[in-house]
Amino acid sequence: MPVWSRNSKRISKALLSGALALFCATQAQALSCLPMGPGDVYRIVSKSEDPFVIIEGRVTFDEALLPTYSEAAPQATKEPVEIPAQVSGLMLGDRMFDQPVEGEITLEAHCLGPWCGALVSDARYLFFARQQEGRVVAVVEPCGGFFFDAEDGSAGDTVLQCHRGRACPSKLPDTLEGAQQVPALD
Repeated sequence: MPVWSRNSKRISKALLSGALALFCATQAQALSCLPMGPGDVYRIVSKSEDPFVIIEGRVTFDEALLPTYSEAAPQATKEPVEIPAQVSGLMLGDRMFDQPVEGEITLEAHCLGPWCGALVSDARYLFFARQQEGRVVAVVEPCGGFFFDAEDGSAGDTVLQCHRGRACPSKLPDTLEGAQQVPALD
């Protein structure tokens, strides 16, 4: 059984698309992103039916492959760009990040108009990725969405808190979400 299949949950493409649309919006030449945190994303994926994994580790890829918007060819960034990447780290298991992960993933980089998702190669991230057609695909979008800096450990602590059924902190405005209890995912 591939390492990606163990301890996975499900996240739907429709839910991912809806989350991208909900959390990213363009307004009069400016991109406005809601301040989504790891607890918010955890809640989204915990309610989904498609498989997903949560990984904390180093992601390495060719940054030159990330899409960039060009006034001369605005249609060039309409479709997502798939970028091969390597990950080395730990995947979330039953109670903690304890499943070693070493292997290939696909970064799916999106643009919304002139704003494109970006990551730094060889940096440590906590990220949410879906299993799709035998591959692991991690969405990179302009508002950050599914990737969080893992250097200080706070994103991992938040996910563990949510995963264990404790209060799951939100960065969304209180009118949209607020901190909630999430049932532990077994």
